[in-house]
Amino acid sequence: MVACKIFEKELKAVLPENSDIDIIWLEAALHCNLHRLEEGLEEALLAANRPGCDIKMLYGKSCHPEIPLLSKEHNVKTLCVRNCIEAFLGEQATELEDNRTMIMTPGWVRAWPSIMNGLGWDEVDVRTNLGRYERILLIDPGLDSLTDEEIIAFFDLTEVPIETEPLDLQHFKDVVHGLLNGC
Repeated sequence: MVACKIFEKELKAVLPENSDIDIIWLEAALHCNLHRLEEGLEEALLAANRPGCDIKMLYGKSCHPEIPLLSKEHNVKTLCVRNCIEAFLGEQATELEDNRTMIMTPGWVRAWPSIMNGLGWDEVDVRTNLGRYERILLIDPGLDSLTDEEIIAFFDLTEVPIETEPLDLQHFKDVVHGLLNGC
């Protein structure tokens, strides 16, 4: 499986205990540069391609415009969702995003320094680009929750109110099961 590292803790939590799936993890910050993401995916898919190996790609169809083409070229199954947030929340994600809510996981918050670096952003750029949101909804499955200090530091960076909500991983488990067994 080729997977975005944003899913690391959650994927490990929903995979069966005796699972023998090899995972090639790609950094979440690759999303900030489509060329680097495409190169990373191409490299990982080539590395994963072994005789008799059924490769899966744990990326949403909207993570990169070439995902459908890459999955077809490499005969790889990919998620039947747009992005990681939809993988966690289902259709509820679109409704929340339409209401000027940015949805994040603890993994995304922790990836922000790398994302900022990749985009060449400073604090002003972050505030300018996230200023259209009325709130950030931090969905937390409780696997490695942010500390109060991390939440305050992220608020100080974004200046957007942050609300936390527990995340039940059942929908994500169903999505992963669908990927492993065909959408």
